[in-house]
Amino acid sequence: METLTSGATLTTKEAAVAGGLFGGFFAVIIAIYVFLIIAGWKIFTKAGEKGWKSIIPIYNVYVLLKISGMKNWFWAMLGVSVVASVLLVVFKFDTNAFYDMKAAEAIDWGKNIPSLCVIIAESVFELVLAIVYCRNTAKVFGKGAGFAVCLFFFTPIVWLVLGFGKAKYDKKALKK
Repeated sequence: METLTSGATLTTKEAAVAGGLFGGFFAVIIAIYVFLIIAGWKIFTKAGEKGWKSIIPIYNVYVLLKISGMKNWFWAMLGVSVVASVLLVVFKFDTNAFYDMKAAEAIDWGKNIPSLCVIIAESVFELVLAIVYCRNTAKVFGKGAGFAVCLFFFTPIVWLVLGFGKAKYDKKALKK
């Protein structure tokens, strides 16, 4: 088995290529992120909200759920998350064992069953919330079930389509 020594160095040419690749990749990621911020801003504006609300963490989730007619779900989501976190502390869930393969072999599964139930229940709740959010968001922007499925699986792409596309917001669509 061959081991790397700490004295390994890159040539100037190799370092330049690596730096160029990293810089190019980083520039593309930043550009995509900027486009997503602009798309989010436009989506909020289409829905009659101020665009700046789209860039405030946590508050933007509340406003997104409000846009899709689900603002009370935000409080349920927050409550479920807090209760689940407290229960995981009460049940003394050992997260380290799940990230360390040697420790994972020694997990006392009987002791962790309540914790795993809490994690599964919260995950199912969040999944249902996400599905309903995608369906409602597609509806209020005049789109169908296929668009909702795409929103669920390809959120960034669909946000660009919603933000830069011709979709119109109609809150009354939820009642149809």
